[in-house]
Amino acid sequence: MLPLLPLLLLLAPAAALHADEAGLTDFVLRTAGHGDAGVRYARLASTSHSPGGERVWVTSQSEGCPAAIIDGSNYIAAGGKNSGGGDGGLAMGKSGSEDYCSVAARNVTTGDVIWRVDACSASAPKSRISSGSSSHEFVPRHATLASVYLTVFSLDRTGIMRGWNAADGQLVLDTDLLSHIDSDADQWTFPNGVPRLLDAQSAIGTVVAKRAQSGGTEEGDESLVLLDLGSGRPVMEEGYHHQPARALLSARALLQKAKAPSKKYGRARIVDMHRLGEARIGVWVAWSSEDEKGRAVGSLSSVAFAEVALTSKPSSEGRIVTVYQIVRAVPLAMADAAPVASAPLRLSSMKVVHHADGAASLLAIAANDSQLLATTVDLSTAKARRGQVVEIDALHPYWRSVASIHVDNTRVVVDTHTLATEDGDYHVVRVAGTDDRYPLVPRRTESLLLLDGNGQLSSGGGDSAIERVYGEEKNGDEIHQDALAYCADMGTVVAAMRNEDGETVATALNVRAEDLTPGSRVHWSSREVEGDGLIAPSSSHGGVTHGLVKYAYLVECSNKGMTVAFTTLGGTTSAFRFDSNAGKLAVHQLWSMEEALGSISSAIFLDETHAVASSDTGVSADDEEEEALRNLQFANRIQSQLSSLKNFFFGGGALSSLASMALMSEEKKAERDMAFGFAKISVMLSERLHRIVAIDTAKKGQVVWAMSLRAKASWHRLVRGGQFVALNDPHGNGGVHDHEMLALSYVEGSGGGSVDWQCFDGTTGRVFSSETVPAKTSVMQIVPLRTLAHHPHDAKGCRQVALLVHSDWTVSVVPDTARSYTTVDEALESAGPNGLFAHTINKETGEFLALRLARKSGSKLEPGSDPFEFSPVGVTTFDPSQERILQVTYPRRGEAVQSPSTVLGDDALLLKYLNPHLVVVVTEATPAGVASVAEGGSNKGGDGFYNSLVGGGQYSGSSSSGPGQKRRPLGASKPGEETPGSSASNAVAAPSLFVTLIDSVSGQILHRVSHAHALEADILAGEASPTSVPVVISENWIVYAFSNQRTRRTDVGVLTLHEGMIDKNSMTAFSAPEQELEFSSLESAKPIVLSKTYGLARAVTALGATTTRAGISSRQFLFATANDQVVSMDRRMLDPRRPSGDLKDSEKMEGLIRYAPLLPIIPLRTPSHVYEVSAVTAIASASANVESQSLVLAHGGPDVFFTRIAPSKGFDLLPDDFNRALLSAVLVGLIVLLGVMQRMNGKKMVKTIWSIDRL
Repeated sequence: MLPLLPLLLLLAPAAALHADEAGLTDFVLRTAGHGDAGVRYARLASTSHSPGGERVWVTSQSEGCPAAIIDGSNYIAAGGKNSGGGDGGLAMGKSGSEDYCSVAARNVTTGDVIWRVDACSASAPKSRISSGSSSHEFVPRHATLASVYLTVFSLDRTGIMRGWNAADGQLVLDTDLLSHIDSDADQWTFPNGVPRLLDAQSAIGTVVAKRAQSGGTEEGDESLVLLDLGSGRPVMEEGYHHQPARALLSARALLQKAKAPSKKYGRARIVDMHRLGEARIGVWVAWSSEDEKGRAVGSLSSVAFAEVALTSKPSSEGRIVTVYQIVRAVPLAMADAAPVASAPLRLSSMKVVHHADGAASLLAIAANDSQLLATTVDLSTAKARRGQVVEIDALHPYWRSVASIHVDNTRVVVDTHTLATEDGDYHVVRVAGTDDRYPLVPRRTESLLLLDGNGQLSSGGGDSAIERVYGEEKNGDEIHQDALAYCADMGTVVAAMRNEDGETVATALNVRAEDLTPGSRVHWSSREVEGDGLIAPSSSHGGVTHGLVKYAYLVECSNKGMTVAFTTLGGTTSAFRFDSNAGKLAVHQLWSMEEALGSISSAIFLDETHAVASSDTGVSADDEEEEALRNLQFANRIQSQLSSLKNFFFGGGALSSLASMALMSEEKKAERDMAFGFAKISVMLSERLHRIVAIDTAKKGQVVWAMSLRAKASWHRLVRGGQFVALNDPHGNGGVHDHEMLALSYVEGSGGGSVDWQCFDGTTGRVFSSETVPAKTSVMQIVPLRTLAHHPHDAKGCRQVALLVHSDWTVSVVPDTARSYTTVDEALESAGPNGLFAHTINKETGEFLALRLARKSGSKLEPGSDPFEFSPVGVTTFDPSQERILQVTYPRRGEAVQSPSTVLGDDALLLKYLNPHLVVVVTEATPAGVASVAEGGSNKGGDGFYNSLVGGGQYSGSSSSGPGQKRRPLGASKPGEETPGSSASNAVAAPSLFVTLIDSVSGQILHRVSHAHALEADILAGEASPTSVPVVISENWIVYAFSNQRTRRTDVGVLTLHEGMIDKNSMTAFSAPEQELEFSSLESAKPIVLSKTYGLARAVTALGATTTRAGISSRQFLFATANDQVVSMDRRMLDPRRPSGDLKDSEKMEGLIRYAPLLPIIPLRTPSHVYEVSAVTAIASASANVESQSLVLAHGGPDVFFTRIAPSKGFDLLPDDFNRALLSAVLVGLIVLLGVMQRMNGKKMVKTIWSIDRL
């Protein structure tokens, strides 16, 4: 019989974690970084001069048509959209995308982000920035242009122009455009604060305007600035090389030279420019004015055309420069186009289509938003031919307004025949409008039309320049879908539409034409598509609009196939390939990217080990969980082990065990990850994009599921766990194995709000139940609660419960069921006699209010019965006139604490102050608050709360000082300076940043510290956004970081909280010091606080800390720095007890390090190593089943970074050179040897027995 120990080793070989696997599981999910504005500009850019060279897809959140006029700030503030290429009138709510200013390039085939750059200057004078909008509506901060010269240009609103190599994103051009125009660059700005880039292929240009003399933001007439493609500098007028002012092509001067009638329009605008020929460009200018909506309005009769010639000449410095010369400027002759001549139109919507035969078509939306105006102009004579007015009913039967115009400047090919015969080229026109069948959520749809480009308006009855594309039937509808992309080489239109199941799918339409004779019509017919063209699944709750496609972009087009990319309102970007083969059209998805990953606000880890199976089996979640619970019973576990033993002997388990010991396969690694707790599902919430995305950390961030939330919600929250359950509880009820979660969305309304909730499984995204409940007042706080009982799901119930605290102290429970009320009542009983506590924070009034929850006497636990009520316990008020709340931070839930004390070098115990109700509130001083501190004891507020801060420690003064005297600092003056009593040295730095520790149960302040030099001058003047102060709480440690404006570095503040100290001789076998065995927030003493401040050479955007299973591994603090790195710092480096002098023996025994003012950034302590992780705002961590490992996720910016950290190195890891094959051979040898020895021993025993018998 084989020995038991080797048998067990083979039966269940231990999965081993190798030290050389560090870094192999790390990954970065890179997004384009466009925020909730999404992709608004998209173009293909070549990476080489070769015709067949690789191309990249360049995207940006700048205007989709960078040349279009931007409507006025009043129109944008009212919710309007620029019709030149923006959202096409589709209201998207308030935006926070001003934080993003990126240009990105994706691989066309894989969708990977090849490069991403910040297109806006890092710092710019405030005088140069024109906000463009007084509301929170999104206003682009830059313009983007992917040119034909292998360069992607960007121009931000401070006048900084940059050029990026399309292949790798390397900076090839960087210049200050406005400073080249005028030495006093501050007097120039971009109209409405948004830069424009105009492309004429041989040259590019931008539009500037002079600020009003009164110092306001109102701009004057516009001027065109032609830019040199090589240097980015303005092109000067010929003969005036050294006069920067002659770089401006004034729109007013061109209109006056052309003698264009201004009529009632008084402002001169630059409309567009395009290429006329070699070194010749055409410029379109117009008179305009703003209507009552703030839109730029003009008419075709007030438009003029100018021809500009470009030449290259040597300069006085010996270099070749490009100069321009105005050849002619003429007004449009509108005698033959009377129907459209004087009709008011929106200049921001005007599109100029240049044709090869020397003509140009002008398209625009009428000022009433219900007509499309079109005419064609002979550029040689500037004479307009007969114009056309297309009514909105002819564009789409359900539109209530025309939103935007998009023109594909390619020849139309239909059934491999070009529609270009004697009637000239045709161009594809896509007109977008707002569908009034969806009044609550306006829907943007597109219609397809063809533009006759030769100006001979004879098609379609002899008076039409616009050919509508009809269906096959005689009265067939036009093509109108959510978004359209037309491939001329294939003669195919790809459209996004919603099917009967609510899914958004990609369909294909075949465009064909009959003879283009008067009365003929262009037709389309549906094409059969094979494959999966699903763009967005149906959304059954709250997120219906997220499946709508915003735009369709033609990425590639050939006679064999086409690639189309779609962007949805939910932030998903996906690309599909359509291949034509033998008349059939096959479609498959190339890639799909969740842009919501670029704006994650919170993340929660869930253990994948106990994930419930998918719903494809037809088994309900309750049955699956019941089955899982039965499998954990003792009898079932014994049966499972017996089955494994049987498989070992008779099912080939022995051989597979030996093979797995010699070679770790991918399958075994996956099993190892499950066993060690590395397989985690990270459920992440993007409030900006109203979306939840779950990724698998064991599969390099593969998206497991995604779910859309209510698009119009003011905020969203993820709720999981309970107040009295540790997150690392392996048995569920709030731990990482507990998968049931709540998603809350608050929607404001005129008569009160409402809360949408969804109960779902975090590992699969399966929604168990959902409902909308009314909320009469706003929600101030959410208390998570978890039922301890196991019960099946019902239609409106959930095991996860949320207690909502409203602004009027009322209570509501979600879900609103009797079982949820019972859960709250159980929590009250579990809390003991003191009850259940909550708190609210009002940042506007600065009030921190502690509340106690109690059940009303005689109340019933029924839906709608309102059985609970709050009563105030304590309040702390931060005077909003003196300071404003910046940050509120809570302790990390479920953090394992290995010991409640710290053993000192002399064997004394330093007791930790562990308060789960601790809250850190960071406030900054207002300008009035700083002034009151500087005035000391003046009557304007010097006797307030701030005087208690300056009365000692950092500040000092005589007790007899008068009300108007300033306090002086401690210490004597340096040689050569004035005495401390002089006025020059009396002015001390006032504290401007405050960190306050509050007990959320009692509402009392536990400790408060202040810092000076934490605010910039413009913040003190009330002109800048609040300061960013990241904070993390770990055990009894509080670490925060802020920018020190005096030292120009980052200061890291560290606070450690302690209850006291026990001397080594105070605790023996016969005596112990008196201690409180129970902690009470209402009665226990305040903590003893040790503090110290360190310096860091990098700006810090986020803080975090590692988490391990039992808290035995040393703690490391994680810093996300402004140079796109995540750096780890050992806790000993931040210890406030680091001695300033030489270390004593006891301090050496404890492991203390001598104090140094600067914290070093060690490359070996940089978990992100080669990865760039941009703009991280939060760092989350979770423990694994292996004590040495901690899982870390950094998010908040355009990148999501995951890594596995060993804070105390790999004390439970195998060495790098561990030989598994040798171990397998030794085990097999031992087994064989033991078998042989057993057999030999048996023979020996037989011989011995026989010998005894003979005797």
